[in-house]
Formats: sequence, C-alpha cells, structure tokens
Amino acid sequence: RSGGGRQDRTGRLGPIGRGTATFEAVTNDRFGPIDFDRFHLEQLPARLLDRPRVFTAADLEVVRPIAFRLEDGRADTYTPTPETIVISPGGDDAHTVVALAYDDWCAFTWELKSCFALFYAERLSFPRGSFGHLARWEPALRVAIDGQPIYDLTDPSPVLDAAGRPLDLHRTFTLDDSDADMRDFIDRAGYIHLRGVMAADELEALRGDVALGIERARPDDKRSWWTTVEGVDVCNRVNYLNDASTLIAGLGADERFRRIGALGGPDLRDAPDRLDGNGVVIKVPGATSGLADLPWHRDCGMGGHPVKCPMLNIGIQLDEATAAAGQLLVLAGSHRGTSRLPASTEVGGLPVLALTTEPGDVTAHFGHTLHAAPPPTDRDAAGRRALYLSFVPPLTFEMIGLGQGYNDVLFTRDAGHIQHVDALR
Repeated sequence: RSGGGRQDRTGRLGPIGRGTATFEAVTNDRFGPIDFDRFHLEQLPARLLDRPRVFTAADLEVVRPIAFRLEDGRADTYTPTPETIVISPGGDDAHTVVALAYDDWCAFTWELKSCFALFYAERLSFPRGSFGHLARWEPALRVAIDGQPIYDLTDPSPVLDAAGRPLDLHRTFTLDDSDADMRDFIDRAGYIHLRGVMAADELEALRGDVALGIERARPDDKRSWWTTVEGVDVCNRVNYLNDASTLIAGLGADERFRRIGALGGPDLRDAPDRLDGNGVVIKVPGATSGLADLPWHRDCGMGGHPVKCPMLNIGIQLDEATAAAGQLLVLAGSHRGTSRLPASTEVGGLPVLALTTEPGDVTAHFGHTLHAAPPPTDRDAAGRRALYLSFVPPLTFEMIGLGQGYNDVLFTRDAGHIQHVDALR
C-alpha cells in the first residue's frame, strides 16, 4: 500500500472561500500530505499508546466501528474499545463508511476542515451509515489524533479559581480592572463580560453604520445570512461591515479593543480582512429558517482549530441583551477540551451562563468555547445586535488569505439562507 497518488503537496487548505466558495490558502509545511497507509499502520497506533482516554462513557454507548474510504478504494476501520481505538484494514465490517477524496481526508485529519465543513461542501458520501455517526466520532478522533483533552458533557470538570474554589461565573469587569485579573478569569472560564466600554455617542455612530450595512445587504451577496419571518426574507448577519465603514474598520486599532484582544494572548491581532471581518449578528424575533438562532457550537466548528485558536471573538453590544431579546449563552470551561455539541435538553446541569448585557457592554469568548444564541423569548421584542471583531494568532494570516474564511462553505448550498446541518441531512 502506498500513500502516493493524488496528493496536494503544498499543504493548502483547499476548497473554502468567500464569494466562490473555493480558494487555495497560503502554503504551510506544517499541514502537508499524509501517507494514508503509514498513518493507519504506524502513526495513529503509536499516538494511541499515549492517550489514556479517548471516549467518554456516553460516547462508548453509541459509537460503532467507522471506516474511511478513499476514491482509490483504500479503507481503514476504527473500532472503539473501552480503552482505545483499534485500527484494521478494509471497511467491510464497519457500521458507517465515510467515502471522501484523499485531499479531503488529509484536511479532516489535520482538522483544517471538520466533518461539518465537508458535509456543507458536499465532499462526503456514506455508502453505509450516516453523517450523524461521523459527527459523534469526531471529538474522539481529535483526542486520538491531536491529543486534545476531553470535555465530558456528562461529567464536566468544575471551573475553579486560583485558590481551588469555584469561580464566580457571574462576575463582570470594567476596564478599570487589572489585565491580570481579567486574563485569569477568561483563561479559566473561556469568556468575559466587561461593562460600559463604549459611550452613548460612540454607540449611536456605530448603529448608524451597521444599519446602513444591513440596508445594503442582499441574500445573494455571499456576505450576509438571511432568515424568514412570516414569509419575508430578513437579514440576520452581515460580514465585512468594515469594508464600507471607516469607523468599524478602525475598531481593531482602538486601544480598548487591542487591550481586550490581548487577554487571549499577546500575539493575537484583529482580522478585519478575513474570517468574516468585522460583522454584525442580529437576533430576529419570529425567525423560522436558517441559522438566525444559533445552536450550541464552537467558532472553529467548521475546521481550523489548529490554525486560528486561541481565537478571541469580541462582541460590542449595540442593544440590550436579555432572554426576551435573545442573549448569548456560554458553557464555562468548555474551551479546555473537545466534545460533541450538546443538545438544548442536555445543558441543565452544566455551568451555562446567560450573559445579560447593556448597550455599550462588551463580551469576549474564545472561539473554542461552546456557546449558543437561542431565539428571543418575546416575539414582539426588538431583538438585538452585536458587532463582532476577531483577534487571531499569526498562523491564521499564514494560512487564510484576504477575504477568505471557514464559514464561506456555508454559502455552497443556498446563497444567504444558511441552514442548520440537521435540515440538510
């Protein structure tokens, strides 16, 4: 068996991109081609020797053998055991068979593209089994391949302060607090809430430019997301607002936001020219389609965790955020590991915080922190708007070109009417 053949030897990310949904990112030797056979015969088994735990108890109840099969017919099966994963050649005995191209398998193995990105791009097929089974396997594969720790949704580790006591997850900060205190909190909790960062006149100016950007958006512009309210298309997200607004474009250079961005790491810098730029998320009461109401997810959920994390996403709250208006929920401590995505019925016993904010407040969360934005509870509420900036590490700029981002794959199917993956199965 050989790992040669149709290899992209540049280490490029491959087909994701703004507008056309395809681009080739900058070369990086770190993410080069992987020998399919050697990986399964030698490399992955060797890594598994160093993994004390691959599955949670809940995973072991549902996962079954899964095989990855390339276009040339080569396949290997991953069989779960209570302690590890056993790799065997072929796929005849697998419960689920994932068929994909060699380059896509490499991108998946490197976590440059997740199973969700490949599914949206229609790069996967399932001669046997289903996408849902692959999605359930992926966190265990990240443990096995990369050594990521498990975040066990059924038995999460408590979030503790420096003295070993439960962290006050409801604590808020202002810019008068020390960087050390704020950094310690976000490192432990995965998010932070700062009060009163923006003045009223600044907010009013931002609202004006945001409103103009929303007014100019169109469902087919591949910069905006749309939903439906009573049969009418309504915009629920606009990316790259900085392209038409010098005010929004300059936010990343504002000393306040540079300081907040540095809480995620001293080398992080803002990325207004890629990864959706500086964009607004809009909570729309009465939305009945698309991803207006975001389920639990990670911002690296389409892939790129080793490229853009620790990404810090900073949200400037343009409106009041309450349950009635549709507020941000965060799962404290979830940035410390990998896990499947929880169902809304599973979070009752988890350290979930609903961030109630005032206009001018700022929230920040790591991209790997599990978070959600459920629908407004009051259909007659005005909803809310939050303007987001992303601060990312240097590797992001090496791997992601101008105007390109992981979420662009969402435009592959139906213009700006972005659908939840469950609606596409």
